[in-house]
Amino acid sequence: MSINELLRGAMMRPAKPAVVLDDTKKNDGPTLSGADSYAAKDITLRAVATVHQWVETDDLDEGETMADRLLALLVGIADENKDGELSEDEYGVLEIAVNAVGDYLEKQGVAEDDIDALLNDWEGDVADRVRDLVATTLPEGEDAASDDIDSFVFGDDEQEAVLDATYKKTFAIRKGKKTRIRKRVAGTIRLSAKQKMGLRKARMKSHNAGAMMRRAKSMRLRRKMGI
Repeated sequence: MSINELLRGAMMRPAKPAVVLDDTKKNDGPTLSGADSYAAKDITLRAVATVHQWVETDDLDEGETMADRLLALLVGIADENKDGELSEDEYGVLEIAVNAVGDYLEKQGVAEDDIDALLNDWEGDVADRVRDLVATTLPEGEDAASDDIDSFVFGDDEQEAVLDATYKKTFAIRKGKKTRIRKRVAGTIRLSAKQKMGLRKARMKSHNAGAMMRRAKSMRLRRKMGI
């Protein structure tokens, strides 16, 4: 099934919240609890690693576009049982991942119109253009790429605010607020063998032992320094 066929059934309706938010701070809007923050960061980590893997893609299936591949990889993050269909909770995970990808692409210098065309209409030509641009901005080398991913997800206070806003935007602030997703992906998306391999490689970028140990050491150092 093509992307256009999937998007014909797109619906503009909010997803059921996958995670309960702590909204005790009424003046500032909902805040993330520790568990919520961990979940959001883990999804974001996977999403950004997916962009890195997507940029490296050189094994498209016949008739597959770069937009198809990105959508499949993002669906793969959310589709826990890999049956090609998303539950409401799984769609909530997909929304966090797509919003995180949008914020990351914006950070890499991608124009907002291209981000919209890619993440809502999944246009192949736009995907090629975005991929070529991002390829010129990503650092070279495994360690540098890992640092780039961690910097976006666990970096300075400004990025923490971006992540927090992404999470709130997905689940709590819809009416009258800008969201990156304006079309709901509908239909069944079953991953091909190459797409599944790409998903595994993306997971290795974010959750391999070396990356996790560097992350843990960095967090321990930040705590000691009171950051």
